[in-house]
Amino acid sequence: MIGGHTAEDRGPWFEVAGHPVSAPLALVGGSIVSMLLTTAALALNHHWAALLQFSSEAVLQRGEVWRVVSYVLWNPPSLSLALDMLMLWWFGRELEAYFGRRIFLKLCLGIVLAPPVAGVAAGLLFATQWVGLPGTFALFVAFATMAPSVTLLFGLSAKWTALIFLGIQLLSCVAEHAWGQLIHSLASAGFAFAYVRLQQGRWEMPGLLSAFKRKPLRVLPAAPVQKKAVSSAAPAPSAFRVVRQEPDAIAMIDTVLEKIGRTGLASLTEAEKAQLEEAREVLLRKDPPR
Repeated sequence: MIGGHTAEDRGPWFEVAGHPVSAPLALVGGSIVSMLLTTAALALNHHWAALLQFSSEAVLQRGEVWRVVSYVLWNPPSLSLALDMLMLWWFGRELEAYFGRRIFLKLCLGIVLAPPVAGVAAGLLFATQWVGLPGTFALFVAFATMAPSVTLLFGLSAKWTALIFLGIQLLSCVAEHAWGQLIHSLASAGFAFAYVRLQQGRWEMPGLLSAFKRKPLRVLPAAPVQKKAVSSAAPAPSAFRVVRQEPDAIAMIDTVLEKIGRTGLASLTEAEKAQLEEAREVLLRKDPPR
């Protein structure tokens, strides 16, 4: 098993009759069920491929949006399907062990959805259609992106093996004018490569998307508390200065003068006369006569 990242969902996905089932094994089981149902439909002459296949024309013009995902359900038995399921189990197991189950399932979902999105965009120019299990070759591209230096066939690294097989697949699509399959292969492989790079931290989210990402919270260390030494010696008398709070002389005078203006000087009480005298002394201290 290739490691290096903290897997968030280790262990089996669920159990069947006491047997643990991982996510890749569950997907392989779903593919087998799909193959059996397709075989039964063909045996009964129910050709549902036209109803399930992805078609950009049907999506854009008739609004048959189910085709974005239903195309994966039609899988006639074939040797290529068996190889696809083998790749799904083999490389899917490594990817799940490396990234965790949730990231692996998101990768598989993206491999299913990325080709129809690209196909709908290309459908504005020309019609695209395909049917069958999405190219699990994209999982091999994801594996080669995750571990490019692993040796696989004839001493070739996973990176070069993926590039060679992808190049052959694309050239075959061009030679046969299979533009739908070309878009399917490019979209699924491109998504697998970009998604793994993003999960590895080698790529960053675009600025428009990163603005919506919540920044991780950081726990800041508490600042050390500095204890002041307590001196037993008495402080020097000069270190202290008693500051006398001077009353607001102007406010006091204004209040008294306001009363004098209303009722006259004779109306002042002894306390108010004392306040007026105190205010006069304060003003004299601040601005002594010359």
